[in-house]
Amino acid sequence: MTGKTTINYRHMFTSLLEAVPLAAFVLDRDLKVVQVNAAALKLCGKERLARHETISHLLNNEAIARLARECVQSGTTQKASIERTRSNVTWHVTVAPLEHQSKTRAKYEPGSEAHQEEHVVHTRAEEPESLYFLLSIEDMAEMQRLESIQREFLANISHELRTPLTSALLLTETLEDVIETDSQRSLQFLNKIETELQYLSSMVAELLELSRLEAGQVPMNFEFVEAEQLVREVMARMLPLAQRHRVSLLTDIEQGTTKVHVDSKLITRVLFNLVHNAIKFTPSGGKITVGTTRVKGEQARQSFFVQDTGMGMREEDLARVFERFYKVDRARAKANFIGPGGGGGAGLGLAIARQVVEAHGGSIKAESTVEKGSIFSFTLPIIPG
Repeated sequence: MTGKTTINYRHMFTSLLEAVPLAAFVLDRDLKVVQVNAAALKLCGKERLARHETISHLLNNEAIARLARECVQSGTTQKASIERTRSNVTWHVTVAPLEHQSKTRAKYEPGSEAHQEEHVVHTRAEEPESLYFLLSIEDMAEMQRLESIQREFLANISHELRTPLTSALLLTETLEDVIETDSQRSLQFLNKIETELQYLSSMVAELLELSRLEAGQVPMNFEFVEAEQLVREVMARMLPLAQRHRVSLLTDIEQGTTKVHVDSKLITRVLFNLVHNAIKFTPSGGKITVGTTRVKGEQARQSFFVQDTGMGMREEDLARVFERFYKVDRARAKANFIGPGGGGGAGLGLAIARQVVEAHGGSIKAESTVEKGSIFSFTLPIIPG
């Protein structure tokens, strides 16, 4: 066999090990770890493998070591689901014998082409026992996290749909009793039913939009727009609502703000949502400032911010404020707050805002101090045009 056709099986095995989407450990019969892939090192929190380290010492898990010993002794594949009590995470563990190396390789001279090909050729029939074993671990933490998100999502959407539907149903039943005798009350009930149905319609529309954004299915109509123009447009639309709730609405636009390459309709909606929330959580007599600033660095970025003197948020709220359906304490919002779309919102606006900003290659964040106020800001890359 020529050098061109020689196959380096050791290199091939290493490449295959790295391609496995699991943490993989190669063990000898003494349960010493002789090879790992990058996923295994990450799982153990190590940068490199120590010499002669046993799997028991490396993972600090006797259940896995016991499973590996059973595989060595029986020569058969062993599987188990092992729950880590400290982190409450389940590992799916498999230990399987590897085909061991052929004894016939000894007749080849080291370094020869034949030796390169044969030194890892596997022939189980020649020896009764395997020399090496492959231990793989599937960390179910991410799967469990996704399942938890799914359960929470289903619980939230069930609650959000049930509340207005129940309200509309009760109003309809009451309306049936008074429609012939009290036209004024009938009209009031009809208006309330309409409000609940508008809320439902708005929530379904937002859910569809969020799903499309997350799937990258929203067409983006990019154009160059002055950053100041975006702020002015939102200010004009939100000023009546701010005046109705006796909140001052101010601007702080940095001189020399530049054009940004954005879908102006979507970015305007982000600003609209941030200002709307600020009005909702700022008491009468408070102040909201909407502004822009340019962020210098390796890549220049345009920043937009909405700062209020409202009630602020706790740390636990701040960490989750951009999650879908997440709402801060309702008691801290203005009583009977009715926004432009009616109702108080389903907790999807900030999740949509994050998706829109990230789709533009930007980032969004929130800062807050309880009883002092909040600052929501997002930055977008500046593309010369």
